[in-house]
Amino acid sequence: MTGWVEYTEVRELRGPLLVVTGVGGVGWDESVTVRLGAGGTRHGVVLEVAGDLAVVQIMEGTDGMRPDDTTVRFAGRPMTVPVGDGWLGRVCTGRGEPADGGPPVTGAREVPVAGAPMNPTRREPPSDPVPTGVSVIDAMTTLVRGQKLPIFSVPGLPHLELATQIAAQATAGGEPFCVVFAGLGLSHADAHAVRAALDKRTAAGELTLLLNTADDPAVERVLTPASR
Repeated sequence: MTGWVEYTEVRELRGPLLVVTGVGGVGWDESVTVRLGAGGTRHGVVLEVAGDLAVVQIMEGTDGMRPDDTTVRFAGRPMTVPVGDGWLGRVCTGRGEPADGGPPVTGAREVPVAGAPMNPTRREPPSDPVPTGVSVIDAMTTLVRGQKLPIFSVPGLPHLELATQIAAQATAGGEPFCVVFAGLGLSHADAHAVRAALDKRTAAGELTLLLNTADDPAVERVLTPASR
């Protein structure tokens, strides 16, 4: 695999972090694959580089890992995601791994998760209304394509139910229309409720569901909004 550089000098494992020494040419935010001596593979991202030391956050955590039988491979590029309609109708983790028992998502090409810098002067002004089925939103704060709709709430209010209702009902006046729903830091009960509420639209291939639960790696919550 062209571009991979492999190291075995793991200096320390602490919580979700791995420190590897003797590295060279490694950059911040670089994608990492970790192979365990007992078998198995984990994934990570470079958080910091100082001299010949690199600090890597392991997505799946470091439980069960030992410094003396761990091999760290640096990809030489940031984490990427495939681009294409293969995402439609899929339920995935916050970093795009299948959570529905299906095959990995594939696409015609892969792009960095962080994407390219946005140029607001090249963006077309949003003008196509998106009926949500929620009368107060459609009448007073009409949603249009390309616009984000923040929902501010406090514990105890049905903000998740409102968000899933909008995702399930939103249309584009009869035109083909797809929804990406990203849930960050959800409880397992809430994640199950979201899947159930959006199951019909997911099965129809009109929705992509990215779910990050509270016990998933925190770094996924940074990657998920970018990868959508």
